[in-house]
Amino acid sequence: MHIQFKKASNNKLDTAVNLTTIFVSGASPDSILKINAAVNEILLPVNIHSNATTFIFNYENSSTPDTLQVGYTTQSKIIAKDCGAFTYYQNLRILYTKLKLKAFSASLLTDPTLYVAGSINYQAYAVNYQIFY
Repeated sequence: MHIQFKKASNNKLDTAVNLTTIFVSGASPDSILKINAAVNEILLPVNIHSNATTFIFNYENSSTPDTLQVGYTTQSKIIAKDCGAFTYYQNLRILYTKLKLKAFSASLLTDPTLYVAGSINYQAYAVNYQIFY
């Protein structure tokens, strides 16, 4: 899931959010992503064994985390009989949050150009949400 962080006062401008950790439900076991950086966009994994994932964002110099729970559907399609099935994650929707955000793409697609010269190619992913701070 691709999230961008934007300024609430001007949604065309990126804003850097000082994330320390992000709890991700459903990874086996539930996992905590250690960020410890100011980021203006992030790619987050969803739980492939469920139709929902909860994220809890923890910030530097704040004891109040933010929660974002998303739901989605899956559809398996046979690409070729030699390749087997591919699962599409789609119909992304917000199940719970108090964050101010704007929804864009409801598809969760992985692009094989994820890494370009050793770094993440964010442009290879459609933006799912913009969160405003």
